[in-house]
Amino acid sequence: MATGTPDLRTAVIGMAFRLPGADTPEELWRAVRDGTDCVTRFTEDELRAAGVPAEEYRAPDFVGASGVVHGIEGFDAQHFAMSAREARTTDPQQRMFLECSQHALENAGYPGERDGTRVGVYASTGYHLYSLQSYLLNNVLPDRPVTDWVAGLQATVGNYADFAATRVAYRLGLTGPALNVQTGCSSSLVAVQTAAQALALGDCDIALVGAAAVHVPQVLGYRYVKGSILSRSGRLRAFDAAADGTVGGTGVLAVVLKPLERARADGDTVHGVILGWGVNNDGAGKKAFSAPSPQGQREAVRQALRRSGVPAHTIGYLETHGTGTLKGDPIEFDGAAAAHREESDRTGYCALGSVKANIGHLDAASGLAGLVKTLLVLQHGVIPPMANFSAPNPALALDGSPFYIPRTARPWPPGDTPRRAAVTSLGVGGTNVHLVLEQAPEPAPRAPAPAAPPDVLLVSGSTEAALADNARALRDRLRRSPTPRPADLVTTAALGRTHGRHRLAARGTGPAALADALDAWLATGTAARVTTGTRPGEGHARVAFQFTGQGSHHPGTAAAPYARFPVVRDVLDTCERQYRALTGASLAGVLHGRDDGPAGDTDTAQPALFALQCALVDLWRETGVAPHTVTGHSVGEYAALYAAGALSLGDGLRLTAERGRLMQRRCAPGAMAAVPLDREAALALAAEVPGLEAAVTNGERSHVLAGPVTAVDRACALLDARGVPSRRLPVARAFHTALMDPVLEEFGKVLADASFRPVRIPFVSALDGVERPPGWTPDAAHLVRHTREAVRYDRALRTVGAGRPDALVEIGPHTALSGLARRALPGTPALPSLRRGTGLDALWGAAAGLHCAGADLDWRVLLAGCDGRRVPLPGYRFQHRDHWTGPRLTARSTATAAREGAEVVQQHAALTRVLHGVVEATARHLGEEPAAVHPDASFFDLGADSLQMISVLRELEQEHRVKVTMRQLFEETGTPRRLAEFIVARGAERVGEPAARE
Repeated sequence: MATGTPDLRTAVIGMAFRLPGADTPEELWRAVRDGTDCVTRFTEDELRAAGVPAEEYRAPDFVGASGVVHGIEGFDAQHFAMSAREARTTDPQQRMFLECSQHALENAGYPGERDGTRVGVYASTGYHLYSLQSYLLNNVLPDRPVTDWVAGLQATVGNYADFAATRVAYRLGLTGPALNVQTGCSSSLVAVQTAAQALALGDCDIALVGAAAVHVPQVLGYRYVKGSILSRSGRLRAFDAAADGTVGGTGVLAVVLKPLERARADGDTVHGVILGWGVNNDGAGKKAFSAPSPQGQREAVRQALRRSGVPAHTIGYLETHGTGTLKGDPIEFDGAAAAHREESDRTGYCALGSVKANIGHLDAASGLAGLVKTLLVLQHGVIPPMANFSAPNPALALDGSPFYIPRTARPWPPGDTPRRAAVTSLGVGGTNVHLVLEQAPEPAPRAPAPAAPPDVLLVSGSTEAALADNARALRDRLRRSPTPRPADLVTTAALGRTHGRHRLAARGTGPAALADALDAWLATGTAARVTTGTRPGEGHARVAFQFTGQGSHHPGTAAAPYARFPVVRDVLDTCERQYRALTGASLAGVLHGRDDGPAGDTDTAQPALFALQCALVDLWRETGVAPHTVTGHSVGEYAALYAAGALSLGDGLRLTAERGRLMQRRCAPGAMAAVPLDREAALALAAEVPGLEAAVTNGERSHVLAGPVTAVDRACALLDARGVPSRRLPVARAFHTALMDPVLEEFGKVLADASFRPVRIPFVSALDGVERPPGWTPDAAHLVRHTREAVRYDRALRTVGAGRPDALVEIGPHTALSGLARRALPGTPALPSLRRGTGLDALWGAAAGLHCAGADLDWRVLLAGCDGRRVPLPGYRFQHRDHWTGPRLTARSTATAAREGAEVVQQHAALTRVLHGVVEATARHLGEEPAAVHPDASFFDLGADSLQMISVLRELEQEHRVKVTMRQLFEETGTPRRLAEFIVARGAERVGEPAARE
């Protein structure tokens, strides 16, 4: 590519659709691979029920056929914050396009905009192929006559094509260009070209391209007119000798595009690559406005080949416009052939296809349907048959041309170049577009030694019912093989989904454990490894930080977060440098466990605790969690002041280092013991033992007594004799007692040199439990009192609880305060940041709890280093309600539905039985256990040879009365699952119900 030329290579990283007979890529691929015609031919009963007059459908020239989708009356208005009235007056194709757009973005892993990423929307809508009937004319206006300007505007906005793109941009919060592209039948593929060009020019970072063509009513037909493009037989036969016209279809599609190099760098799933395009108009050089032009079509193909920079003979598949008209198909054929012949005289290297033969002509959405089909062809490496094809149109100069028309599916193995294909779409009025595609490149290599991902899987929903349905869909996906890599799974769930109000976080070491956790929650509504919660209705989650005091610190407490998070390293390294400068000593032994320095030594324990807590504060801030209120237990108040903005990191470290040094050197040794007594009994015991004081009140029956070692020994002995347990704290000084008096004056002078600033958030001091509002500035007198006087953490918790926080996060090395908070505030989640001996497990749990409480975390911080990538996972399960207005839909009778070929609906019970037989037979002849035969592994990969497979096929033929040749086995099936589908599709299984045909 020349220097300065924009890189046009565009990755398709997401897709979603609802098409006749296919709502998933797997279903569409089965229909395409098997050459299935999914168009419905309506019976008289169905037409009568739909309100078609008898004189109409009984007319000899009436044709009742179309590709249909079901459930178009349903919509999740609440999810998109739309009123029921607005939903009812909005055209179903625009409602369906909105849901499809969200699914496509989810499939790509980019459900919205983050960090300045701009998503553009490029939309096209129909439907005008059969008649001028529409939801607006048939349903909205008769039911709700327009009586004023406002009502007219509502009807216009809900039904006109002008607002399809902007509605999606508004409802999904997308700020890139939002454009409607309308060029007739080529609209949606022109929209793809327009979006790709916008990406190359930097107009947006990601592009959502979609189209909807849903005619209302769906059960209808047309009167055949000789010379029109509509089929007399009701069957679309592209490039066939019996071609007599096109047949309409209904559908909605969306794809997500991104520059290829950016997509690869970001680890996106790439479904295929757009290499280049050509777009033009026929101009006046044709017989009539609606007539096609081979010259215009040829030039569009040539533009695309030149722009993509690939030789024509490397194009192995061409998805044509292929409408099935006797004269139009040869014109398209001649234009494409002429374009290829300009640079190659090779023959028969490029297969022709037309998805319209499978699902009908989707009007404005037809080009996008062709693109999606072509991406699947490239992905699967199989050239599919042309549906409904029997013999070539005699007007085609097929022999000696670059093209051939496949009658059966055939492998498309890799060659000297990647697999390449092209897509053509042609519009009435002459706008032609041609795209050149290439199979997806291999993903970028994984990191050699990635960090372990958080073991947190997030699920959410706008309602409780949606949450349960989303959890169920994800659980089912995790039960299927192949399961996603854990890092990809948690990354996609965290970054690739919007997080609704009703939230769930499952914990587990891998897909199986996560599926079990979801299963347990779905069965009982509670599970040990599942946290649930609801985001506040308005505003952000209110989070309180509580800072642990001395006593929980232990060697190595910072090792795991230091190794994982750069922000933690930055803070701790800064504190280490400053501490060395102040004292000549190191905090490393206590923080990282590199030596056995005693954690109870006050001179190191207090600054080490402060450093760790400040590092955790900055880590939570980096994830987007900032405290609404802070409080601290004993020396933890210094880090609380740091979090509140009143104390700098440098001053805080200097003060805690000096405080600890003075206590270590000037204060006599002492001891502290936790006792389960009420306050009256604790005070009585303190009065009973000389020198003993009630130093801490944590709760109604939770106190700490402190004083000289002999006094604490005496108190513990008395308690033991009275049958009351006590617990000595791992400290060597009696904090908050008279033993602190020798340091108060000197420490006051140290405090006088510190620079205190006003607090920016409410600060609750455990000195008295009083909340200091923003603007209050601490001073030396307050912190001297705080050093000497008793800790009233019970009061602090009551004050914090009065502010109704959504969660409390303990900032410290262990879980001491979280237990106190759970007892004092039982309705509020209390979440420790760390837990002794568990690495980062508590941090992941705190993140899960905060998420479920409604905090909006930046999960990228927690996921950094694990090399997780966005992969396709089940999309949001919309909670459909009937939002239809006007004449009601009529349900089609499944007993009388006439579908030539067969509808692409898999009969799961039949397929399961056949697949079980295929696996069992294969295992027997390979000498393996059935569990070793993966349904989606190729027979060659399983170690089978031709002789073994002949025996397998003979056994299956006897059981199911279906003959499968070796050519069919290896060219059309190749895996146990595909072989089972082949058998079922032939309709030969007889176990009490008709076999599924695909």
